[in-house]
Parts: sequence; structure tokens; C-alpha cells
Amino acid sequence: MRAFRAMGLCAAALLFSGLPPAAAQTEGGGGEPEAVLLSRVLEEAVRKAAPYVVAVETFGGTRRSTVGSGDGKRKPKPSPKKGLGPLKIPGFLQAQGTSTGLVVGREGWILTTRFVLNWNPSTIIVTLPDGRKFTAERKGEDRTRGIALLRIGARDLTPPPIVPRSEMRVGQWVAALGRSFGPRVPTAHCGILSALDRIQGKAIQCDAYTSPANYGGPLIDIEGRVLGLVVPLSPKGDMAGADWYDSGIGFAVPLDGLDPILEGMREGKVFRRGLVGLRMDPSFLGPGARILSVQRGTPAHHARLSKGDLLLEVDGEPSRNAMHVQDQIGRHVAGDLVELTFRKKDGTEAKVWVELEPRS
Repeated sequence: MRAFRAMGLCAAALLFSGLPPAAAQTEGGGGEPEAVLLSRVLEEAVRKAAPYVVAVETFGGTRRSTVGSGDGKRKPKPSPKKGLGPLKIPGFLQAQGTSTGLVVGREGWILTTRFVLNWNPSTIIVTLPDGRKFTAERKGEDRTRGIALLRIGARDLTPPPIVPRSEMRVGQWVAALGRSFGPRVPTAHCGILSALDRIQGKAIQCDAYTSPANYGGPLIDIEGRVLGLVVPLSPKGDMAGADWYDSGIGFAVPLDGLDPILEGMREGKVFRRGLVGLRMDPSFLGPGARILSVQRGTPAHHARLSKGDLLLEVDGEPSRNAMHVQDQIGRHVAGDLVELTFRKKDGTEAKVWVELEPRS
């Protein structure tokens, strides 16, 4: 149902010109309906993107709940095997089913989502567009973005062209691709880029249909270039559950600027959310953010921040209010150094550097 609605959006865009889709023509008067031309553009974009979209299938492991499976206080708990039903196949307990991955390096590097690995599978199989299958090795993860890196024994793979953030525009056509229904042709769901800088600046938002079938797949533009990796995040930044599958909102992690994170993941590093130890006063509307409390033993406590201090800037960027500070800090991961500019209750101003600790 959602797929038909999403494709319907593409045709509906033609109505903005004031002409019915069947009558809308090219600018040069070539005589072909724009709906036909749009279809050809999308088909060509999918054809260009197909070589770097792979299938990721997992087996073994323990079934876990996706709710609260990020770095928050709630921990994923193993669910009883009873009731798995069709997920059981001879010789294996299927942990997640088939999802999607994206080639990000010629030497066998595959980027996918932590959602695929959430149940700690014992075996990961990657199927390339040409049908070849490889057992994948788990490397690093970025739990703040919900992504994970795999490596397979293939060489001379095709990494994608990346869309710079400066070229991303709200309202541009995008398509979310998946490869969970066979290796020949990726699935495609059309929509628009609906927002930038979501989830503390770590994600972009689209209304193209996203689901476990295309989690880990690319969000592409009409030229077949990749804007980002489709991820099951919720607006709070946690891994989304089934309640977000049909919400009309999908998220993707932009690949532009992700090189330092990818490099760390190649070395096996696991990136976690960072803790500064501040609780801001939501009733103070700014400018700046007033500190309501400081958690003992945290970086903010060691930096001698205290209740009533006014946080003015984070990394040199003026802080508008408490919610803005949450986004400013949320852009970072544990281990990052963050510069805080604040004003004490006596009116004196100071700057301190704090190193974010991993959140428990």
C-alpha cells in the first residue's frame, strides 16, 4: 500500500505545472508525457545504483527486541524461541531474514545497519548483484547512527558516487533501494527528501517507504548517486521498532563527511553516544541554556560546571536553548572533545574542554 502511495507522489508532482499528467509535455515540446520521462529517469537511476546494492542475510543468534537497543538504559532482552514459526529453517535459527547492504570500498567493505545484527547472528551472508555469496566478517559499529561495517572476501567491488551535503535539497526526488527479494534488480520506493539535519544532525529524512527489507540500502537521487544509508532510527535517536515502519517518516545517514567514522569502523572501533553530565532547564527559553543540575563524576562535574550556570556556546556555536544544546552535544560520540563556553552566576565567563564519556 505504501509503495503505491509513494510512486503516486511522483506522478502527483506533475500536477504542480497546472496540466494533467497525460498532457504535461517536455520543455522542448518533444511530445512525450513527463510521467513517462520521469519513469525513465528513475529506471536509469536504479540501473546505475544496482552494482553497489547487496543483500545481507543473517543466521543463528538469539532473537532480541529492537526497542531500547541503542545506548540507553533499557537493554535488549532475549525473547523465547517459542513462536518463531516460519523463521525456523533446517539447520539454522534465522535471526533477522534478508535485508540490504551498500558497498563502500572496492576491497570488500559493506555498510549496513545494526538492525541486521541486532540478534547477534553467528553467520552473515552477503550476496552480490552478480549472485556470488560470501560469508561476512563483522568489523566496527557506530551505535549513534545505527550502522555497522562488514567485510567480505570479494575484490574490485563498485563503491557509489556520494552526494555532497551542500547539494542536498529539501523537496528533491529520492528513492530508497533494497535487495531482499532476489539479486537481479533492487526494489525501489520513490519519495522526496523532506528534512535535513535530523537526529542531532546525524540523519536526513525522507518520505520514501523504508522497512527491514531496505534498511541498510542506499537513498539515491535521480542520478543514481547516494545521499545516505537507510537506517531504522526514531526521532529520539534510538533504534526504531515496528511502530515506525509505516509512519511515513524514514531516515538515512549521509555518507558525505562519514570518512573518519568509516575509518574507525574498519579498525574495529565501536562508536557510542557521549555523556557530558548536564541537565538543562527546559523552562529557560534562551538565548543560551541554563543548567538545572550536574551529575557527579561526569565530565561536566570535573569541569566545575554547576547549577544555575548559563551555557552560551558549544564548539563556538551559540546555544539557542536547552533543546539546541541537546542537538549540539548529540552530534558527538564518546571520546570526542567538546568546547563549552559558559557564564557563572557571578557574571564571569569561561571556556572549558570536556571529553565525552560513553553512556551506560
